[in-house]
Amino acid sequence: MRNTALIFVLFVSSWVFSQGNNFSSSVGFSGGYAEDGYGFKGTFNYHLNRNRYAQLSIFAAIAEDKASFNIPYNIFTVQPGYFLKVWEQRNFKRYALNVGGGGVFGYEIINNGNRSLSNGAILDAKSQFIYGVFLGLEGEITLSNDFSLLLKANEYFHINSDVGQFYPYAGLGIRYFLF
Repeated sequence: MRNTALIFVLFVSSWVFSQGNNFSSSVGFSGGYAEDGYGFKGTFNYHLNRNRYAQLSIFAAIAEDKASFNIPYNIFTVQPGYFLKVWEQRNFKRYALNVGGGGVFGYEIINNGNRSLSNGAILDAKSQFIYGVFLGLEGEITLSNDFSLLLKANEYFHINSDVGQFYPYAGLGIRYFLF
């Protein structure tokens, strides 16, 4: 019985490792424009094949609403998503365009958590957990076997945000392929 279990474990582990040659993983970092300020995004991609990958991102925005008063706010979110390659340069495969989307879960902090402004006015908005969906577009320029330059654009739809339901991000970054 023990030998059968050992043979089964060896068979399953060799099958898993042989399947492992069909995918890779990558990490990326980008920074750029977020509405009213700056945004930074870190990503982990699990490439299912050459044309599809699952992505887990962490996004942070540092901004200030300047409509009538200067009201600082920060947004911190986690974004699970799925991307498809929709275009790739034919001969050298140096340029690619990926489209995807997914969910958004996070927290927004308005006026550093303070409900009153410096002039005594009380904010109607409050710091809170937010959720929603996003659509993303990634342009990729291959620099080497391990690195790519990224051009990212995301549009977030926060269902319950007091900052605004639609929230854009556009950034420039780099992606490193782990294996």
